[in-house]
Amino acid sequence: MAREVRIPLSDNQKKTLQFIVDYIDRRGYPPTIPEIQEGLGYRNPGYVYKILIYLEKKGYISRRKGEHRGIRLTELSESMTSSYQLSFL
Repeated sequence: MAREVRIPLSDNQKKTLQFIVDYIDRRGYPPTIPEIQEGLGYRNPGYVYKILIYLEKKGYISRRKGEHRGIRLTELSESMTSSYQLSFL
Protein backbone atom coordinates (compact mmCIF):
# COMPACT_ATOMS: atom_id res chain seq x y z
CA MET A 1 0.00 0.00 0.00
CA ALA A 2 1.55 3.31 -1.10
CA ARG A 3 1.60 6.15 1.37
CA GLU A 4 2.37 9.79 0.66
CA VAL A 5 5.49 10.94 2.45
CA ARG A 6 5.74 14.64 3.19
CA ILE A 7 9.10 16.10 3.98
CA PRO A 8 8.72 18.53 6.90
CA LEU A 9 9.25 22.22 6.37
CA SER A 10 11.06 24.67 8.62
CA ASP A 11 9.07 27.64 9.93
CA ASN A 12 10.59 29.99 7.34
CA GLN A 13 9.88 27.50 4.56
CA LYS A 14 6.26 27.29 5.72
CA LYS A 15 5.96 31.09 5.85
CA THR A 16 7.46 31.43 2.40
CA LEU A 17 5.24 28.73 0.88
CA GLN A 18 2.14 30.27 2.45
CA PHE A 19 3.18 33.68 1.14
CA ILE A 20 3.53 32.24 -2.37
CA VAL A 21 0.14 30.49 -2.17
CA ASP A 22 -1.60 33.63 -0.86
CA TYR A 23 0.12 35.82 -3.46
CA ILE A 24 -1.01 33.57 -6.31
CA ASP A 25 -4.55 33.42 -4.89
CA ARG A 26 -4.75 37.24 -4.69
CA ARG A 27 -3.01 38.20 -7.92
CA GLY A 28 -3.24 35.17 -10.19
CA TYR A 29 0.52 34.95 -10.81
CA PRO A 30 3.54 34.02 -8.66
CA PRO A 31 5.73 36.49 -6.78
CA THR A 32 9.30 37.37 -7.65
CA ILE A 33 12.19 36.88 -5.24
CA PRO A 34 12.26 40.62 -4.36
CA GLU A 35 8.50 40.54 -3.68
CA ILE A 36 8.91 37.56 -1.35
CA GLN A 37 11.86 39.27 0.33
CA GLU A 38 9.88 42.47 0.90
CA GLY A 39 6.65 40.72 1.86
CA LEU A 40 8.28 38.60 4.54
CA GLY A 41 10.92 41.09 5.68
CA TYR A 42 13.94 38.98 4.75
CA ARG A 43 17.11 41.06 4.47
CA ASN A 44 18.86 39.08 1.77
CA PRO A 45 17.46 37.91 -1.59
CA GLY A 46 19.95 35.04 -1.43
CA TYR A 47 18.12 33.73 1.63
CA VAL A 48 14.84 33.69 -0.33
CA TYR A 49 16.58 31.89 -3.17
CA LYS A 50 17.91 29.28 -0.73
CA ILE A 51 14.41 28.69 0.71
CA LEU A 52 13.02 28.27 -2.81
CA ILE A 53 15.70 25.67 -3.56
CA TYR A 54 14.65 23.68 -0.47
CA LEU A 55 10.94 23.99 -1.32
CA GLU A 56 11.70 22.70 -4.80
CA LYS A 57 13.84 19.80 -3.52
CA LYS A 58 11.08 18.83 -1.09
CA GLY A 59 8.52 18.85 -3.91
CA TYR A 60 6.34 21.79 -2.84
CA ILE A 61 7.16 24.06 -5.80
CA SER A 62 8.78 23.86 -9.20
CA ARG A 63 10.68 26.68 -10.83
CA ARG A 64 11.12 27.53 -14.47
CA LYS A 65 14.67 28.67 -14.92
CA GLY A 66 15.12 32.04 -16.55
CA GLU A 67 11.54 33.20 -15.92
CA HIS A 68 11.00 36.28 -13.77
CA ARG A 69 7.86 34.75 -12.23
CA GLY A 70 8.85 31.12 -12.67
CA ILE A 71 7.56 29.68 -9.37
CA ARG A 72 4.84 27.04 -9.79
CA LEU A 73 2.94 25.16 -7.09
CA THR A 74 3.07 21.39 -7.32
CA GLU A 75 0.24 18.96 -6.67
CA LEU A 76 1.70 18.38 -3.20
CA SER A 77 1.51 22.04 -2.19
CA GLU A 78 -1.89 22.55 -3.80
CA SER A 79 -3.44 19.53 -2.08
CA MET A 80 -1.89 20.51 1.23
CA THR A 81 -2.95 24.15 1.12
CA SER A 82 -6.42 23.58 -0.35
CA SER A 83 -7.53 21.49 2.62
CA TYR A 84 -6.02 23.69 5.33
CA GLN A 85 -3.72 26.62 5.86
CA LEU A 86 -0.15 25.90 6.77
CA SER A 87 0.15 25.95 10.52
CA PHE A 88 2.81 28.52 11.21
CA LEU A 89 0.60 31.40 12.33
